[in-house]
Amino acid sequence: MMFSRFTLSLLAITAFSASAPLQAQTPDAAAPNAPVLTAPVLTAPVLTAPVLTAPVPVAPVPVAPDGMVFIAGGEFVMGTNNSDGSDNNQRDNVPLSSNDARPQHTATVAPFFIDKNFVTCAQYKKFCDETKFPPPPDWNDGEIPAGRADFPVTRVNWYEASAYANWAGKRLPTESEWERAARGTQGRNYPWGNDWNASKAVWDIGGLSAVGSKPEGATPEGVLDMAGNGFAWTSSWFDAYPGAPVKVPEFGRSLKVVRGGGWRGGTNLAMGWYRGVNRPQSRIEWVGFRCAKDAK
Repeated sequence: MMFSRFTLSLLAITAFSASAPLQAQTPDAAAPNAPVLTAPVLTAPVLTAPVLTAPVPVAPVPVAPDGMVFIAGGEFVMGTNNSDGSDNNQRDNVPLSSNDARPQHTATVAPFFIDKNFVTCAQYKKFCDETKFPPPPDWNDGEIPAGRADFPVTRVNWYEASAYANWAGKRLPTESEWERAARGTQGRNYPWGNDWNASKAVWDIGGLSAVGSKPEGATPEGVLDMAGNGFAWTSSWFDAYPGAPVKVPEFGRSLKVVRGGGWRGGTNLAMGWYRGVNRPQSRIEWVGFRCAKDAK
């Protein structure tokens, strides 16, 4: 049988392939130093639903009556740990400085409104005209001294100030309320901050001035003349603070606390913690008042 040259070559190749052992081409055999490649493990991301929280309700700020400012209630820093270097306490209208305001402590007040300004002579005259209360003794024939209609009314005793507040549908602020309004919750020294600034207060200018004439000295809430331009009656009796280092017979129900520093003297008198005192029947040229009201 005759085969072509091509057919013989194909037979020879086939025979050689059949007789040669097959070598498995493993990775080690193919390339001893080749790295082993592994497929990456894919993981599906874990999806979590967002946590929805209900908004915390915020109580609306009460609208302050005309001429008043809202003061939030709660805790605040009251008093001081300063000392006058003795255990003396002030007597009737004989101030020391720090002793009677010791110790610094936490006090609490309910929300309230307080007058933005001192009660003025013009406002007090309207009260006198309607109620027949006597005017201050330095008014001639019941008339306001010239040019003083918008000045703080002074020479008004505690009982007369209380009567005006009741007539106006208000009351005198407690000592705690007055200090909260003047010092805020952190116990700053002055209505505007911790450092004295004479340009922000009616002080050492020879007397009183129109209410609100130092707007740069306002508290953050907008209360004016809380340092300078007169002391202000409070409803509180002069008594010892909790934990006071000393107690004297004057503590109790003989003297009323006045606040605000007056308008002259050492600037410590204008500090928000300073406690002045007067007998409730006193009429004094540097003591006026402002009113407060419960916030409902």
